Amino acid sequence: MLAWLIFGLILSIVCLCDFMFFRIENEYVLALMILYILSFVSGVLGDNFGSGFSTAATTFALTLVLNRFNLIGGGDIKLLFPVILFSENYLHVFWMGMSIGGIVLAVFYLLFNHQIFFIRRSMVHSLYSLSRSRNKSRLLNFALPSLRRIDKRVVALRKYTASTARREIPYGIAISCGGFCVIFEHLLTRW
Repeated sequence: MLAWLIFGLILSIVCLCDFMFFRIENEYVLALMILYILSFVSGVLGDNFGSGFSTAATTFALTLVLNRFNLIGGGDIKLLFPVILFSENYLHVFWMGMSIGGIVLAVFYLLFNHQIFFIRRSMVHSLYSLSRSRNKSRLLNFALPSLRRIDKRVVALRKYTASTARREIPYGIAISCGGFCVIFEHLLTRW
């Protein structure tokens, strides 16, 4: 149960970072991989390792090709691998949750991209100010490694351009939606 709670917490942080910075930090992917390995070794996960690993490896290879054509980001590729490993017995739930989350996200961004940009910008500026203040929150800096790297991004968020509106959709949120559906399905089947 603890592994699933930590999994959900990391996915929540990934959603927040991907929304604000369009970046999925390596620290989160590494934490998910370590969590999966520890869960596998302790017997919490691993009922269907072969299926989960083969699906994760195949998806990784296919998304590398999509990345070559700039259709998916590198962070999304890295995030997919551990999330699919966690989804070993619930792959159909993961794909369905990710697909529905991606469709809702795409429609939402198509309809409200201009407003989302300004919400993101104000959130980033607020977090940037908070991280640079005298009462700097260590927990905030620990939870969001992107805060240590946002100086250039804050400048990039100052102007809203048509290319920004057209290109930016944080697919890590859709991947995390699939992960949340897996957590929900796991809890339903265990209770």
